Amino acid sequence: MDENKRTFADPTDWDQLYPGRFMKAGEFQGKRPTLTITAVKLDELEGTKGRQVKGIISFRETEKALALNRTNGICLKAMFGRRVQEWVGKRVTLFAGVWNDEECIRVWGSPDIAATMEVSVELPRKRPIKMTMNKVEPKTKPNDPT
Repeated sequence: MDENKRTFADPTDWDQLYPGRFMKAGEFQGKRPTLTITAVKLDELEGTKGRQVKGIISFRETEKALALNRTNGICLKAMFGRRVQEWVGKRVTLFAGVWNDEECIRVWGSPDIAATMEVSVELPRKRPIKMTMNKVEPKTKPNDPT
C-alpha cells in the first residue's frame, strides 16, 4: 500500500464530490460554522455569466474561501459596515440556505453584532427580501470555568 496515499471520508452530499478552493453549502452537513474573516479581496472568476470580478472572503478556521454573492455582501455590510477591510477579524456564522431550488451559502449572523437585526436585500429586477442577521452566542468550551 502506498504510504503517501491520502484517505478521505465517504461523501454524503453532491458538493463533497467536487472539492475546490471555495466553500459549498453541502459541505456544512447541517452545521452553522462561525468563522473569523482574515482577508477581503477581489478575484476574477469564471461562472455561468462568463468572467466576472467577485469579492472573496478568507477565514482563519479553513483553507476554503467564500465567493461573495450580492445577497451575502449586503448582509455583511449591514452587520460590519461599508469599509470592507474593517471586516477582517470579525466573526460570521454561515448556513446552507436555498436559492432557486438549489442549496447555497447564506449569512446567519455573528457573535460580533450587538443584537439580532433585520436586513432588506434589494437586488435588481427582484422583490426585496427580508433576512435576519442573528446575534450568535459564542460557544463555551466544556472545561471553561466561566
